[in-house]
Amino acid sequence: MIQNKITKSLLLSGALLTIAACGDSDGVDSRETLQFNSAPEFTSQPQVAVTAQQESRYVITASDIDAGDELTISVSDLPSWAMFDAATNTLIFNPGTAAVGDYRFEISVTDGALTTTQMFDVKVVLSKDAAEWTLVWSDEFDGESLNAENWNIETGDGSQYGLTGWGNNELEWYQAENITVADGYLNITAKEEASNGYNYTSGRMRSDGKVDIKYGRIEARIKAPAGQGLWSAFWMLPTDSQYGGWASGGELDIMEIVSPNGTNNQEVHGTIHYGMAWPLNKSAGGKYAINPTDDYHVYAIEWEQDEIRWYVDDVHFATVTSDTWWSYFYGENGYVSVPEAPFNQDFHLLLNLAVGGNWPGAPDQATVFPATLSVDYVRVYECSAGNDNGTGCVTNVDASLDLPSNDAVFVETYDLYVDGPSTLTWQVSEDTTAERALKAGVAWDNEGAISMVETDLGGDRGTVIEVTTSNMGNIAISAEDGGTFNLFGMGNSNEPWKLHAGELTFDLYIDSANTTADSTIAIKMDSGWPKLGYVNLSVADLPKDEWTSVSVKVNDLIATPGDQPLNTSSVLNVFVAEFSAAAHVMFDNVRLTCGHKDEGGCGINPPEVEVQGEQIVVFDDAVNDEVWTNGLGAWDTVTGADYFDGESGNHVQWAVVDSGDAERGMVINVEFGTAGADGLLYIQSAQPVNLADFSEGALIFDVKVTNYADTTSGLSFKIDCIYPCTTGDQVLGVVGDGVWETITVPVSDLVNAGLNVNSVNTGLVIYPTWGDQQGVQLQVDNIRWEKELTGPQPEPAPTEEGEVMIYADAANANWSLWDCCGGAVYTEVAETDRGNVAQFTFNSTPTVAGAKALTTHDASMLTGGTLEFDLKVVSQPTDTSGDWMLKVESTQQVFAELMLSESNEGVAPQTGEWQHYTFDLSALEADGLNLSLINIIMVFPTWGTGDGAVYQIDNLQIKAP
Repeated sequence: MIQNKITKSLLLSGALLTIAACGDSDGVDSRETLQFNSAPEFTSQPQVAVTAQQESRYVITASDIDAGDELTISVSDLPSWAMFDAATNTLIFNPGTAAVGDYRFEISVTDGALTTTQMFDVKVVLSKDAAEWTLVWSDEFDGESLNAENWNIETGDGSQYGLTGWGNNELEWYQAENITVADGYLNITAKEEASNGYNYTSGRMRSDGKVDIKYGRIEARIKAPAGQGLWSAFWMLPTDSQYGGWASGGELDIMEIVSPNGTNNQEVHGTIHYGMAWPLNKSAGGKYAINPTDDYHVYAIEWEQDEIRWYVDDVHFATVTSDTWWSYFYGENGYVSVPEAPFNQDFHLLLNLAVGGNWPGAPDQATVFPATLSVDYVRVYECSAGNDNGTGCVTNVDASLDLPSNDAVFVETYDLYVDGPSTLTWQVSEDTTAERALKAGVAWDNEGAISMVETDLGGDRGTVIEVTTSNMGNIAISAEDGGTFNLFGMGNSNEPWKLHAGELTFDLYIDSANTTADSTIAIKMDSGWPKLGYVNLSVADLPKDEWTSVSVKVNDLIATPGDQPLNTSSVLNVFVAEFSAAAHVMFDNVRLTCGHKDEGGCGINPPEVEVQGEQIVVFDDAVNDEVWTNGLGAWDTVTGADYFDGESGNHVQWAVVDSGDAERGMVINVEFGTAGADGLLYIQSAQPVNLADFSEGALIFDVKVTNYADTTSGLSFKIDCIYPCTTGDQVLGVVGDGVWETITVPVSDLVNAGLNVNSVNTGLVIYPTWGDQQGVQLQVDNIRWEKELTGPQPEPAPTEEGEVMIYADAANANWSLWDCCGGAVYTEVAETDRGNVAQFTFNSTPTVAGAKALTTHDASMLTGGTLEFDLKVVSQPTDTSGDWMLKVESTQQVFAELMLSESNEGVAPQTGEWQHYTFDLSALEADGLNLSLINIIMVFPTWGTGDGAVYQIDNLQIKAP
């Protein structure tokens, strides 16, 4: 037998353990050497305090006694004001004042086998050596008139800028005589008097070109007037914007007070506006409760390159940082975004007292005129620290304030031709991509006048498109399969005034010797001739005999239609270059790029999913993920976002479970929460699914509600077809109560409700009735689309026609109150002398709302008829940049959309008063409505601006003349 005698030898250089044993029976020694590893250790001591607005560094060092070990240092969960330089193992701290407080850091070092962690706390503090604010300009209003060296007076209604009503439907005419200076005070007085077609006058002044400011403390001591419909403002605009117009150029509101009632529950608003041109603008800021009418108060901002803070009487109530704001604008060579923009340029001061407008509404009988905005002084301070970014003077910060979330522009770029025709790709599921190959070629050869070749120029340029024409012709880039592209978030011809940020960019080389000097190159995009948009480029204005970069805005293509307008939802040729005369040119790096304020807000939808067979399964024991690639997902009003984890603890939870029935197998079990949210479950494809072959068939599914809880209104479903295309809510009512029930829906009904069968992207969306779904539990199974409609059919719903009172004290039996997207709550409230009225309260989720018909309504026979209703705006939305809209929709997504100010009455809604609105049916038909298939009537603030709006509707009706 072997007897082991163990001895140990520790070799520090390699941490070796040698084990020796006695010889075996043959007298041969047995030896084994084991190598042990030691964990690395930190040799640096962390920093425990850093100063706001001052950069500091912690150089991390570590060692290991094991020779040859390579150490790797890593960090996790850094705040936005800290970064780790892996090349030098350095933590770099650069906190703003909003970061004042305590933070936990964790760093690790590993030798590949063992890891050591260092955890430490860092306190961010304000500087104890802050510099002083130095007064650099002020107006104390000590004279007898306004100092013309400091101020310009603006007059009129804004129409000189294309902004009638100053872009807010204001009710005053500004004039110089309403601005006076006396006894050390500036007085801007609003009066109830007629002038230039307006019933009120007031004053507005600004310092542009005389007092222009970049960074500093700006303050004014102001007393605001009380009264419904009055809007006091002390604010700033860029003097010579480097970043486009409103709002990409920025707006900085130091103080806004709307309809103050003379009590302490008023709110002072401090806000910045930024982002992109309307309607893709954004805003952030805060508000502070105070009585602004009882006395003078000091309203101030402290403005730095990366941070803006708001104060009332030196109480810090809001902060926004450059992590939130951004600007995306059209520069010299296309759309760009610049760090710190737009609040890194000169701004000027404005003071005005508006009467009426989208936000405050109209004055009422209790509003007292004249009403005066009184200003004691306006002062501008500069930080004496001398830093270019304006920092170094902050001493007063409330670290408990919540910051707005970080934000940035969303940009998507599609290569169309880069070193050859490109192939577009989309990630349609975790493991799957969709592709669409492009081609470039002659589209109109003008009887052989034009030719195109792909030429390899070598070097960095590579392969380019080379075009030679003796007389006109065009070339195009399109899909190899001949299909169309669905562009979204880039605007469309039905709303050309809404600016978006799509652009075609390309490199262009013009051979001057062989190109007619006074000719043009038309850049086009088309939906199949003659549906197109174009921009003419003058050869005379372009560089010749060298490569140059060119950008063409999709906005401009939409705004310049051919014989018929471009439909960006169905683009056949995404890039066309057409020549007016002889030319020899080359194109390279052709791209389509878009920007948007929302993540995923613009782009090109992926190509359709190919489907075959008599039946398309959505769910049968499992999701058919070959077609419905995103699988099961949900959305609710709390998260405001899609989620695909059924056990996430959100309002909608789901799982695929065994039904306990061998024949039925697995089913989808769905549970809706009880905390007050609303939500829905869906089965979705990342690509549109073309179900045109199923137009004569049916959608069929089984449903069982295992618990209706305390709800009474049952279930609804819908089918979506690439936002905003949808059938809208399809009411099922109380079905499947404790038993399985098969639901059969003719596809023709879904088409009549607005479905585009060519681009379906949800196989089914199902949910308990909005506002009545707490605690509901249901199961769904056997979801499929079939080509043939078999079995017993539901009787077709009759179509109502002629006059109809849709809502007066209650909804008509064929109509119900409705909200598109979970962004509004509708109720009925009692109103003196009116009985019940419908009330809609909007939240931050974008939506439209109004009344929806169970069956379509035919008003085509009402020649000379009208759509009429009474409206009272209880409160305006907090974002006042939009308009109040009427949208009337018929089936198949055909609609008319007009501003309420385009009604026969011609006025925008004012806060707190009932107003009657009349729209001629002929005007709605001219705007696109199919009068024979009306199914939704909506009233709402401009999409995405409705948060905070509350309005009431009564006597909604379609009337004969």
